[in-house]
Amino acid sequence: MRAAGAGCGCALVLLVLAVGLAVGSVAALAGGWAVAAAPAADATAVADIPPAYLALYQQAAARFGLDWEVLAAVGEVETGHGRNANGCAPNAAGARGPMQFLAATFAHAARLAGIAHPDVCDPADAIPAAAAYLQSNGAPGDWQRALFRYNPADWYPPLVMGWAARYGYGAAAAVVWPVSGGRVTQGFGPTALVLEPARCWRGACYAHFHAGLDIAAPLGTPVRAIAAGRVTIAGRVADGAVVVQVEHAGGVTSLYGHLQPGLPVRVGGDVVAGEVVGAIGMTGNTTGPHLHLEVDVAGMPVDPLTVLPPSP
Repeated sequence: MRAAGAGCGCALVLLVLAVGLAVGSVAALAGGWAVAAAPAADATAVADIPPAYLALYQQAAARFGLDWEVLAAVGEVETGHGRNANGCAPNAAGARGPMQFLAATFAHAARLAGIAHPDVCDPADAIPAAAAYLQSNGAPGDWQRALFRYNPADWYPPLVMGWAARYGYGAAAAVVWPVSGGRVTQGFGPTALVLEPARCWRGACYAHFHAGLDIAAPLGTPVRAIAAGRVTIAGRVADGAVVVQVEHAGGVTSLYGHLQPGLPVRVGGDVVAGEVVGAIGMTGNTTGPHLHLEVDVAGMPVDPLTVLPPSP
């Protein structure tokens, strides 16, 4: 447990968790994130995926914790989603089926996927087998390695990832400001505000330290997730503040404090960048309506301004 100052002398008590999820255009770098423009999905490319295949890609990806866009890109590169399967005849290397497996590799992948009587030519078997095989080789944490193991050719991973980007891979990794039209009223770091708790940070100890960023805005202003992730806390903490915490990629968490009751998110739910997770309130110890935003990397607080894009 730790106490987190909220800029107005408030102490939000919560448990900070770390998570190791895949990251698209956002990476943990030098205590902050490098932000790149997130690609938008090519609606024409997505519409070209046969509906039955799209459903199988999404179901298999959800089951094995993968990005469906990359799984679909494998299917595109291998056989155009089954269109180039040539009646499931083997290719020159002996690979068959919509996901182009060699017999021994498919048997192994099907076992990983728990398929009792697999048919390499049936996409309902081949796609989950491909997902299981990719996961066993490091996906989604290391797509480069997983794709190279799937097809050991230097040109293969970038070709697949190019198609994945067309399908929208990486779009969920955008980073946005949590409040529109707000005003930063207290920054991150050592402070003279005596109500803030003591903290040791990066080798130095301070009598009073503000571990987040305060953004003032009118009561009821929507508060949005700064990036895609999963909700791990949603509700009141010890001092009465209503908070939401979201786990992101690479051991990053974000916390949104002093929210109004009646949260639109629940623990375990997934959110995308910009999704509303609450509204500006005055719960907990606070002297005025504002959002207290904290960002942690591997359990240590970082200045949210090093994570957020330029203020809109």
